[in-house]
Amino acid sequence: MATPHSLDFLRISSNILVALDSRPFHFALQPYHHLVRLTHILSMAAFFGGIALLDLRLMGWSATLSLRTLSRNMLPLLYGLFAVTIVTGAALFFYDPVKVGSHAYFTLKLILTTMGLANAAVFHRGGYALALSVDANMPMRARIAGGMSLALWIGVVVCACLNVEAEPKVLLR
Repeated sequence: MATPHSLDFLRISSNILVALDSRPFHFALQPYHHLVRLTHILSMAAFFGGIALLDLRLMGWSATLSLRTLSRNMLPLLYGLFAVTIVTGAALFFYDPVKVGSHAYFTLKLILTTMGLANAAVFHRGGYALALSVDANMPMRARIAGGMSLALWIGVVVCACLNVEAEPKVLLR
């Protein structure tokens, strides 16, 4: 019997995970699984690094760095990295949905990712133009959006790390 976890209510139903399992896809991806995983980790790390730099700038750090220039150079790269991360993440999920989807933090990671995207969309619709025009002293809306974004994406990375580690074993003497 599995040990209960405080996030059990967020878990995807095992019936759904079993229904999503495709052995032909699993066996087709198997020779390339390590490359897909490596690509996922590297693209996620690069995405997080870029988004952290942008968020820190929105929060007011490094005021000498132009937000307009940073955004112009970083946003296309971030969109591409995010797309690669999503595609490789989906491939890893469908490689073994029962194993991946049953992790305690998997659904929370998806929720935090959705919240990070929603935060970016709301900011781009409402406060981004103002932040670009001010550039030196960021408005409060930009600082809050940057802080929320940074916290959400850190949460995504933490959930991803917690998903791959087994629960600590009790050392018996």
